[in-house]
Amino acid sequence: MSTTFAELSERIGAVGDIYARVHNITRTPDWYLLKLTEELGELTAEHLLLNGQARPNKDGSGGTREALENEAADLFGQFVLYLRANEIDIETAIERKWLRHLDKSADGSRPPVTAP
Repeated sequence: MSTTFAELSERIGAVGDIYARVHNITRTPDWYLLKLTEELGELTAEHLLLNGQARPNKDGSGGTREALENEAADLFGQFVLYLRANEIDIETAIERKWLRHLDKSADGSRPPVTAP
């Protein structure tokens, strides 16, 4: 089943609401950004552990592909929450900032426009 980004965002938003309610967290603008930083740190730790560049956890957890993927999912989910909280239309921003470069040729010039 294919899910649009908007649908995924709604579902992630619902989970974020549940999390905040269950843990009695007041989400402020700073909280969203700080939470992103926390999740990036956890992804970094798993990456280093998986690649043998960090000491194993004392309890033996982590250092698996699944743990890395779970931390990537946490980071992505928190990023979606950040976008929602800050009313950022990421699809429009990606089009404007990144995808416009697809119209350029390899040497950076625009390809010639031809009539249809």
